[in-house]
Amino acid sequence: MSNEPTRDTVLIVDDEDALRDVLRRMLEGEGCGVLTARDGTEGLEMLQAHPESISVVILDWVMPQMSGIELLRWMKTQDHIEHIPVIMLTALDDPERIKEGIDAGAFYYLVKPFQRTLLKSILRAAVFDFHNTRHLLEKLKQYEKPIALLEEGTFRFRTPEEAEQLAVMIASETPDPEHAMVIAELLMNAIEHGNLGITYEEKGKLVEDDLWQAEVDRRLALPENANKNVVVRMKKADRNLQIEIEDQGTGFDFEQYLRFDESRLFDNHGRGIAIAMASLNVQFLGTGNKVVVTFPVG
Repeated sequence: MSNEPTRDTVLIVDDEDALRDVLRRMLEGEGCGVLTARDGTEGLEMLQAHPESISVVILDWVMPQMSGIELLRWMKTQDHIEHIPVIMLTALDDPERIKEGIDAGAFYYLVKPFQRTLLKSILRAAVFDFHNTRHLLEKLKQYEKPIALLEEGTFRFRTPEEAEQLAVMIASETPDPEHAMVIAELLMNAIEHGNLGITYEEKGKLVEDDLWQAEVDRRLALPENANKNVVVRMKKADRNLQIEIEDQGTGFDFEQYLRFDESRLFDNHGRGIAIAMASLNVQFLGTGNKVVVTFPVG
């Protein structure tokens, strides 16, 4: 175990001593605290002992005692740690194993042997995901059915902060608000890709260079975007809450993003829609600039 973390703590679970040491030194060089485990059983013990301090888990697949996929599946049954992002160590030539990992909830992957630049990019994305999810869940605790009496209404927003607030309001109306918070991904998608026109490729470079938020702020301030809003229409009927999200963009080829597959496996973003599709009742309409989400509220 390393010294106290300066920023985030990463748990490395791998049975190869040399690889654990390489990863530890790389992560400490990025300012992270590091915990290590030699197999899934030790990893489970670490997660039980440090549930509040671990931000990301880097997890090998094949290990003695308990495999990586077994540990991942256990994590997803634990309410207090299920939101910790997992980076799976894998090989490029094993698509079935990759699919199994995606289905179990692993949306970040690192190929062995790996490059420091790729590790840094994937780690930054996973850490951002962890803090963003924790931030939204903390905000969720502050709300108690703020739109319980609403039968039908229209909301307009243009900034990420407003999208977060609306996502919390919507999720708080559902029977499982923590999982419903993934609607924030769809609201943010409507801003960044819809109204602001940030392409998939552009976002990848911005995330890699840690410039994504600055670019969103810059584009929001442009005169041509000053009056662009995302419109959200809500309606309760038949024990359901229907949410229609419409942006002012030209749309996109949404079909390729409905599932997260190996073609985008090592990208540092692009998981939001696939995660939403796996968790929610989602339907894209037209060119993709309108999406309908239906929640049970009875």
